[in-house]
Amino acid sequence: QELLAELGQMIACTELSNGYFHANHASNYLPIKAKLPQDKKTTLARIEQALQGKISLKPEYMRAL
Repeated sequence: QELLAELGQMIACTELSNGYFHANHASNYLPIKAKLPQDKKTTLARIEQALQGKISLKPEYMRAL
């Protein structure tokens, strides 16, 4: 939960005019690939859905740790 909240905060505070935000390493619970600023609202909504348990996170055994 804390990792997702922190990820959401990072994206919320990031101001780019034409950039990419990737958090898609195998170890991430919620892989993210977003073009900013276009995908910012959608990405933040997806993170919020994950925090609320409305979408599934990657299981521990699939995180390649």
